[in-house]
Amino acid sequence: MTATPDGLEIHALSTNRQARCPTCRHESCQVHGWYTRRPQEIASIGRTVRLMLVVRRFRCANPVCMRKTFAESLVDWLPAYARRTLSLTRLLSVLALEMGGEVAHRVAACLGIRVSADTLLRMVRQHGTCVCTSELRSIGVDDWALKRGRTYGTIIVNLETHRVVELLPDRTAETLAAWLRNYPSIERVTRDRSTDYSAGIRQGAPQAVQIADRWHLLLNLRQMLERYLTSIYTELRRLPIANELQTALSQERSAFVRTHGERRTSAEKRNERLAFYEQVQALRQQGWNIAQLAQKLARHPATIRKYYYATTFPERNPHRQGRSILDPFIPYLERRFQEGCENAQQLWRELQQHGYPGTNRQVMKWLQLKRTHPAPTTPPAKRLEPPVSPSRSVIPSSKQLAWFLVRDTTDFSPTERLLLEHLQHHAQLADVYTLAQRFVRMVKTVLHLLLMLG
Repeated sequence: MTATPDGLEIHALSTNRQARCPTCRHESCQVHGWYTRRPQEIASIGRTVRLMLVVRRFRCANPVCMRKTFAESLVDWLPAYARRTLSLTRLLSVLALEMGGEVAHRVAACLGIRVSADTLLRMVRQHGTCVCTSELRSIGVDDWALKRGRTYGTIIVNLETHRVVELLPDRTAETLAAWLRNYPSIERVTRDRSTDYSAGIRQGAPQAVQIADRWHLLLNLRQMLERYLTSIYTELRRLPIANELQTALSQERSAFVRTHGERRTSAEKRNERLAFYEQVQALRQQGWNIAQLAQKLARHPATIRKYYYATTFPERNPHRQGRSILDPFIPYLERRFQEGCENAQQLWRELQQHGYPGTNRQVMKWLQLKRTHPAPTTPPAKRLEPPVSPSRSVIPSSKQLAWFLVRDTTDFSPTERLLLEHLQHHAQLADVYTLAQRFVRMVKTVLHLLLMLG
């Protein structure tokens, strides 16, 4: 074995004294020559392993055989002409099937295996699709994107084995009906609310029961909730905030102060969105629908839908502050601030001694809102300006609220439970929440039982 900059090389020599001709099956012990094969093997401790395998070439002893020479066979672990051993090929096939070409290529590189994404995709294609039998009983039908927003096909899944059965080139009723006619044993078909799929199933499998699948039902519920919440969002922001919720929110770290340039850019973007909202509403009054507006204004239909159904201009909520490298050191900063230290540089140097890896900028932003007097380095022109506190949104966005209202309450944090109580002060929303939870429980239990029992 030799260590090289590229990995490890293992030198090996076959010990077979004779071999069988692959054409006439006669054994021969007459060695004609040698040659070296360099297949790749499974990596060792993250290093690429390549075999330097010396293989014998024999003369065929059968005078009537058309083959004069042949190489000894190692088909049990190294097929003819293969660049990888069977064990490595099986490993790469699993990676490709589970992750896809590009991701499996990156993972293999981390493991010390050299293989391209295109080679991994060829391995996937060699496996082929599942063999479709005539005993299909329950299938699921949905669309899949070859190019999102442009080209779509149809995917058909066997619900009993959870394996893909077929990929159709489009999502038309005629194509689906033609495929279904080949399988008269199909009894149940789950689908989304597409009218094309509904017509295709009626034409190709009239004996089958059509079932709206759970995922699309819950997706449609969230979409309707989001549309409803957008229409009442202004009312939700006006609800009185309970002291318990205000206290829970105050314990969270507030967002850092934004610079003048950031606030100016934000105001300009808001004016652009306001003008766009007014344009959408004006065209809506003229009778334009969402699809026409999306084509005319060159915007995504989801964006048009948001402004189309909004009764008032949908203000953007301030982004909730994410995790910061400063968070573990907040208690220390609070204690030092209570002791009277308002020097950001001094606090930063002390944090460095406690293991803080960041720069002084985070400390300066945290201290800016807490100062009782301006810092010595503050320009005189800005000393009279009060610090601008970042606004905190009690109500999440309509999209976040829609997901919030269909979640299981057993997973809620104490703050989320207080938020739910706050939202239920809106009488109509309280009824909507009750109906939404009831619908979710029905879909997850009753529909599943009906599908299993047939």
